[in-house]
This record gives sequence, structure tokens and C-alpha cells, in this order.
Amino acid sequence: MGFFSKGRLGRKLVGAAGVTAIGGGGFAYVVYQRRLKENKSCPAETFNAAQNQEQLQHAFKNLLAKDTTQRPDIQLYRYTTCPFCGTVKALLDIYHVEHNCVEVEPMFKGEIKAMSYKKVPQLRFNAKGSDDKNGTMLVDSDIIVDTLAPLLGVGDQLKDENIKQWRAWARNQLVRFLVLDINYSLVEAWKAYNYIDSFDTIPWANKVFLKVMGAPVMYMVAQKFTRPKLVRSGDLKEGEDVRVRLHQEVTKYVNEALVDPKTKKSRTFHGGVKPDLADIDAYGVLQSIRGHRVYDEIIGATQIKPWLDAMDKAAGRAPYVVGNASS
Repeated sequence: MGFFSKGRLGRKLVGAAGVTAIGGGGFAYVVYQRRLKENKSCPAETFNAAQNQEQLQHAFKNLLAKDTTQRPDIQLYRYTTCPFCGTVKALLDIYHVEHNCVEVEPMFKGEIKAMSYKKVPQLRFNAKGSDDKNGTMLVDSDIIVDTLAPLLGVGDQLKDENIKQWRAWARNQLVRFLVLDINYSLVEAWKAYNYIDSFDTIPWANKVFLKVMGAPVMYMVAQKFTRPKLVRSGDLKEGEDVRVRLHQEVTKYVNEALVDPKTKKSRTFHGGVKPDLADIDAYGVLQSIRGHRVYDEIIGATQIKPWLDAMDKAAGRAPYVVGNASS
């Protein structure tokens, strides 16, 4: 077996992860700060404004055209585990907007390297059958949802205060508690990247590098940034069990969002008989951990499963089977 064989290299990189865990806090901080600087180098608004607006409006006009040959080909550039990418995919799925997903490798981001905007999600709109790799783009989850919602007939929901409240909850408290639970230890942060193994388009060496370098970064982000934010906001007290608090937050959605305020009876969705943008955001965020042990634990500790099953059905997915968690 050669020195750089897959087995020996893998063990060496795993060993490197241990070194990084012990003395790599500074490195993780440098990587995080570099990523922040890169992400801020081109604001979403600037990037979107530079797109071909005529082509973009044509794509919007034909988003759900009866003549399917007129509909744009849509590609969603995402990380499977990105909660904000999940909100965009949930919107597309619930409203049956055909699209293909392109998994972006989180460390090197080769799939969006040519873009001046460096974050996901990103939507690319191409003319049907076109192989144009530089199609018109729309980026940023908030902007994407706010732009597509009126085209899908639910623009009025963007102004509904109760829907806005639950959307904000999903994108803030829910996301932060998930991040903290998934990355509560370096080992768990490492396991969180197991999802990448299922993507053959990403080279094996990149996968190992992602785990070795990405896990310490995410652990550092969770402990040094996410936890303090929750404490400052009053959502988490010092010494509180993060997992328990996460389950309490999900239970709050079940007990408040899924109960009709007038009749006090349970309802299938926050939107009543069909999902609204509050349901879509909450569902999309949670789908970023589908198949993770945190997802199974949430289902086991709360009454969220009937809603998840109903959302799966609305999104055209099979009901989730508990017990298949990968980490």
C-alpha cells in the first residue's frame, strides 16, 4: 500500500483533525473571517442588479407556463445542509416548480467559482434546452422567496404579520438551535459532514479535507458566535441544555403555529388546509438536517411528525422513516 493510498491518507487526515481540534482554533477563526470577507465582497443586491433583467423577467413570466416548453430550466445551487437553501427548495417543491439541484462543495465552492457572489442558494434560469452555463441568476434566499412568492400567487403572505413572525422564527431561533445542536462537539461537527459522501461529483480528497477543516470551523462558529447570539437574545440561558431548548422551540411551533387562534383546534398547516410561507420556511430549515440524528431526536421528542408527513406529501416526497439517521 503506497504512502498516499486512500487508507493511509485518510488516517493521516483524521489525525490532522485531532491536531486542528487541539491547536487549530486560531486557524478556524482565520478561515471563518476569510469566508465572511469573501461573502461580503459582492452583495446580493449588487449581483442581482447586474443580471440581464429582460431575460430574468422572461423567465419569471414563464415560470409556470402551460406550455412547458416555454418554462425556464432552473438550477438550484445549494448545500444540502444549508437551512436557507432548504427554504428555497421547499418553495419550489411545494409549488411544483421544476428544477435541478447542483450540490456545491462547501470549502472550495468550485461549482460557483465563476460567480462574483460567493454564497448559496443561487438560482440559474436558462431558456428551455439551453446549455448556457452563464444563465441569468437570482441569489439570496430572502430575495428569491420574496421575488417568487408573488409569481406563485402568494405575494400577500409577505405582508401578513403572523406569517412574518413565524418566518423570522424559523430563520433565526430555529436555525441557531439546529446549528448549536449539530455542532455541540467537534466529533458531532465532523459527523455532520457525512452527507457529502453521497455526492459522487465531489472528489474524495475534497470530502476528507472538508471534514478535517470544515468541522473545526463549524464547531468554532457554533460555540463562539451562535451560542452567544442565543444568550444575548434571551433564547438560551447559561447552562441550559441546547437539545432540550431545541425541542421546546419545535414544540412551540406545534402548539402555537399549528393551532387555529380562533377555534383553538389543531390545523394541518399554519396556512390551514395548505402550507403557507411560514410552513415552507420552517419545513425548509428542518430539511437541512433530514437524515441526521438531530432530525430523528426532534421527531421522537415532539409532536411534529404529522406536520412533517403532511409537508412531505405537499412537496412530493415520501414520508420520512425514523431510524435511518446517518450520524
